[in-house]
Amino acid sequence: MKRAIYQYFACALAGMALLAACKKETVNSSGKSPYGDPVLPSIVFAENAIDPGKGAVNDEIVIKGTGFRALKDKLEMQFNGIAARILEVTDSSVRLQVPEMASSGPVNAKLGQEFYFGPFFRVLGPMQMDTVYPSVRGADRTVNAIIPVGDNKYLVGGAFTNFDQANIAGGTNRVARVNADGTLDRSFTYGHFTGPTGSVNAMLYLPSEQKYLVAGSFNRYSRIEHVYSIARLNFNGTMDSSLVSLPSQFVATRSSLMGGVRGNITNMHLQADGKIIITGSFRYYVKPDYNLVSVVTGADSLHLDSTAVNYIARLHPDGSLDSSYHYDLVNHRGRETVNGYIARSILQPDGKLVIVGNFTKYNNQTVTRIARLNTDGSLDNSFNPGAGADIAIQDVVLQPDGKLLIAGGFNRYNGVKAMRAARLMPNGDLDMTFSIGDGPDGSLFRVGLVPDANGAIILSGNFRKFAGVPRNNFVTVNADGSLHKTYNSNGGITLNIDADLGGVNCITPMQGGTKALLLGGSFTVFDYRTANRIIKLKYE
Repeated sequence: MKRAIYQYFACALAGMALLAACKKETVNSSGKSPYGDPVLPSIVFAENAIDPGKGAVNDEIVIKGTGFRALKDKLEMQFNGIAARILEVTDSSVRLQVPEMASSGPVNAKLGQEFYFGPFFRVLGPMQMDTVYPSVRGADRTVNAIIPVGDNKYLVGGAFTNFDQANIAGGTNRVARVNADGTLDRSFTYGHFTGPTGSVNAMLYLPSEQKYLVAGSFNRYSRIEHVYSIARLNFNGTMDSSLVSLPSQFVATRSSLMGGVRGNITNMHLQADGKIIITGSFRYYVKPDYNLVSVVTGADSLHLDSTAVNYIARLHPDGSLDSSYHYDLVNHRGRETVNGYIARSILQPDGKLVIVGNFTKYNNQTVTRIARLNTDGSLDNSFNPGAGADIAIQDVVLQPDGKLLIAGGFNRYNGVKAMRAARLMPNGDLDMTFSIGDGPDGSLFRVGLVPDANGAIILSGNFRKFAGVPRNNFVTVNADGSLHKTYNSNGGITLNIDADLGGVNCITPMQGGTKALLLGGSFTVFDYRTANRIIKLKYE
């Protein structure tokens, strides 16, 4: 008991001593803080600190504020991370020259490891977002595909239900036709009971028929049931359909296409003979049979004939399955294809199909994330990528000269360093004349060509630096992979938390000789401007 009382008083005395110590430290007879005076920033930017607020590379600008002259020997000024040439320093201003490779963004001061965030400056250059194009209205959800459809119009597909802020009763449901100026073409069909039930990922224009093919992940289009991930549309946007007589003598409306797939179609290609190649995450081709009667009730009964096709199939123009394409006629099913996902496929002019993704086999033959298929769907062994890419390839583009550009998360191609992007010879060999050096500090997901621009290439993904230069998820490189010195003045894409695969889903050249591209995706900001999932990017 005595020991317990002793411990109690010892603790109490210790607490009183601690309280006294706190009082002694926090009370000062002079009234000053015992922790010293607050540390003031070395540099303070003035209100409206920059003049002018926009300009081109090599233009001179003035930054206003305080504290510059005293720190001029260790002062560095940066345009969105790129150091600028300082021309003159006074007590209240710094005169700068906009540096090469500068892009829109903040102008900051750097003192050793200290950063002082300054005013915004817009860098003007020969590749710029068209601010007249109504991107601020854009789409309310993701844009996945944009295709030219003649008469200077474009078909846009995705997951949106409102485009150009049209606010049409019933919505612009995942498919819209757009004028060249970005406004909604209201002669197309919108509203209640239109469009598919799910997202549209790929589209084709059939100019001879003045119709469209749309594909994605859906099982109904407009009011019509049993439409399996692919549909044909009339020129005005209504679904191309036909009537079918049922055993009960009733008449039903069905898709004009004979069948589709269970799953998601991500790529679609039109052959010269009108046949359609589809790739995606599907395992079965399905064809509705309307001529059955229930043995229980005697009522009309629908049956789906299913055929295994494994991620790749070719359809006849009427939507029936082409059993001459990589098909096992004995077992009545498609042959084995890839053992992983196909991210992108492209159809070459010679009818061969290039596929990329994250697979290592095709029909049980080793192919590492890229393969080329013959016109019958068999593996083209004349295309030899060797060890291929060490990590997934997300996109592929065919150059006019027959070479292939690939982009993804890989570090090596056939054992050779290739940081996220590479160019391949027509036979699959690595083209050593193309290199992006250390590339991005993240991954690439899209690659696109800039027509009539000396082979310039757009790369988009999820990164903050590219070849050591600050870039926000979007960059343009020359034909040899080096950074383009004048096409990188934009501030890039600001990714949102829901931005899929780097934000850009499609890069489409505009028609009529216009030097401009349409970009669609999940982004909502481009070059620090509101851009709701679609922009027009002009270049000179």
